Amino acid sequence: MSKLAANLVNNCLRIRSSDNVSIFFYPHSTAIAEDLATECFRVGADAILVAYTDKFYEAYMKLLPVESLRQPSAYCRGLTELSTAQFWVGAAYDPSVYRRIPPERMAATSEGETAAHYGPSRERKVRSLFLELGLVTRPRAKVYGFSYPVWERMLRAASAVPAKKLRTDGKKVAAILETGDDVRVTADDGTNLEFSVRGRPAFIYDGVVDDEDIASGALDASIPAGNVSVAPIESSANGTVAFNVPQPWAGRMIRKMVWEFKDGKVTSFTGDANALALRKEWDASGGDKDRIGGLSIGLNPRAKFGFLSNGLVRGAVTIGIGGNEAEGGTNKPGFFFSQSLQGAAVEVDGKPILRGGKILVA
Repeated sequence: MSKLAANLVNNCLRIRSSDNVSIFFYPHSTAIAEDLATECFRVGADAILVAYTDKFYEAYMKLLPVESLRQPSAYCRGLTELSTAQFWVGAAYDPSVYRRIPPERMAATSEGETAAHYGPSRERKVRSLFLELGLVTRPRAKVYGFSYPVWERMLRAASAVPAKKLRTDGKKVAAILETGDDVRVTADDGTNLEFSVRGRPAFIYDGVVDDEDIASGALDASIPAGNVSVAPIESSANGTVAFNVPQPWAGRMIRKMVWEFKDGKVTSFTGDANALALRKEWDASGGDKDRIGGLSIGLNPRAKFGFLSNGLVRGAVTIGIGGNEAEGGTNKPGFFFSQSLQGAAVEVDGKPILRGGKILVA
């Protein structure tokens, strides 16, 4: 863990002595949080550990009035305004806690957290990194039906893919998206979706936030990493996406979900019981929740479908709806959700760049 922490501090977020670093963690990820702080101190940066617990989260979500949840937390806003870099190490130890939170409260806190973090972070160019290894707990594996050892091994392997490899492949995909216009995504089970990406920048997420990323506004990273993302023209999407990869969400597994679009707006949101639970949160949310928000193509050759990082799998196609200003779009924040397709085909201006889940240009 100490070697991992050194890499995250020195290479991924490139922490310097002038930085003020906030490290958010849960008790099960204390060791890596402490190692991150140690490495920050080693380079002369100030750092603070900010602990959450499942009980604290549940009390916060259940007992505060909904209107209070919609307001940005003074503590969250304060930390964001003081920080120049932030590490987010995992989340709840047992994700079944999320099932006990009403959807309107989930929507309200999303609105409040967006106000607390999003605006100040963008204005101050706060770098951020999410470490997915902090999600690896036996209760989470049990809730979602994962093999704990297989999941952990996969994440470690995917986390070790060099940023240079991801960046090299990503540039080839990004170059086509940035110079293209019409994108068509097709897959088995009924996906046939078209939209425009004309004039939109493509962002390469390789796990490193460098000077070029900061200048372009790409301030967030994750480990493992590996995808290229672009914000489609918000009024351009027409067709259907029928997701064929199960997606863990809030202590549930969404196995079937279908979105239909007309002129960029979601006109139908259907699926299994867990998809409809998500829809309740969507219904209660604000922002441009019903607009297409993102296209992502996965690059990581060691990531595997069936866990939490489906969108990183090489050849995965991910479609999102909702806020996308961070990637050059115009959708206001308040709600964002994305899910992935396996074995999809993608054409840009009639030229295939991905077929059967295989990237043809990288």
